[in-house]
Amino acid sequence: MKKFLILLAGSVMIIVLSGCGGSDDVIIIEEPILETFFITDGFGEGVSGIIYECDSGTSGVTNFEGAFMFDIKGDNCKFDFVINDIQSDLYIEYDNDPDTDAGIDGIYYECIFDGALSETGYSGPSGFVTDSRIHDGCTLFDIY
Repeated sequence: MKKFLILLAGSVMIIVLSGCGGSDDVIIIEEPILETFFITDGFGEGVSGIIYECDSGTSGVTNFEGAFMFDIKGDNCKFDFVINDIQSDLYIEYDNDPDTDAGIDGIYYECIFDGALSETGYSGPSGFVTDSRIHDGCTLFDIY
């Protein structure tokens, strides 16, 4: 009887312990793939001083070339035009060369003024924001 109880207790322990333990599932967290893009004016010159903040945690201020970091396939970024009084048409470019037309097509954006939607559209060669004076800021949305 004692051997039977030891065998039974051992079997129960094996069954209980086999349910414990870790999982072999691997959770993959995809990091954003940040690329550098440029906000330029109608002359192809970089627009500096635009404060931006993205859902990925990336944030900053565009530099003298208008450069900012953006994950075009999974990020949304808000740009603030009010703080530094941006007053021109704006373009999103792949490069900061004023001699090339490197406008990015197809990035959806929404702009606000006094808390209300003031403009929506898709970026293109003709610009992304026409006359930024009429907007407090805009959000760029990923293309996927």
